[in-house]
Amino acid sequence: MNELVPDNRNKLAFVIGRVFHPYIICLPTMFAVLSDLSAEAALRWGLLVIVMVLTPGMALAAYVQGRGHPLYEREVRTPLYVVGWCSVLACIGALLALGGPHVLVNALVTLAVWAPMQLLINAFVTKVSAHAAIAAGCAMGLWLLGKLDTLALKLLVGGVVLLIMWARVMTRNHTVRQVVLGAAVGALPPLLVFSLLR
Repeated sequence: MNELVPDNRNKLAFVIGRVFHPYIICLPTMFAVLSDLSAEAALRWGLLVIVMVLTPGMALAAYVQGRGHPLYEREVRTPLYVVGWCSVLACIGALLALGGPHVLVNALVTLAVWAPMQLLINAFVTKVSAHAAIAAGCAMGLWLLGKLDTLALKLLVGGVVLLIMWARVMTRNHTVRQVVLGAAVGALPPLLVFSLLR
């Protein structure tokens, strides 16, 4: 496959990609979603999601990279999306069985809708920016849940999404088309899920 090879000479763009990595940006988003719960309950449910969803994905990513396969290669991403999707489904099951917060279940359902979309586009159309998708999905979810309750917060979060998209293009991890497609694919599931499951 003819793919871009990342170029990390733009240090600002590189750092933005690291600081706003999908595994990182989802954490403050999750705790913002859980902000109506007590700190103890938010931490308990948050840890369950971290253990069941983030840990398997991070472990697989480390394993794949350790075997010499860079994550920017399109074909390397399929198992990451499959494991991520299965982890999300298992976590939804655990949350339902344990009486987890409805809003957290819905947030994970958005991931369960997003992962196969991202996987199919990645496999059959083009590599899609997971950074842009997760950032746009988090922003859309927070907006729909009323967590971005001031204009300043809306502008800040929207600016962060645009900054992430810029960084992915500047580091040559993705083309403009791939980051725009990623943002669209990421924003769509929260629109669907939070509209249907309110």
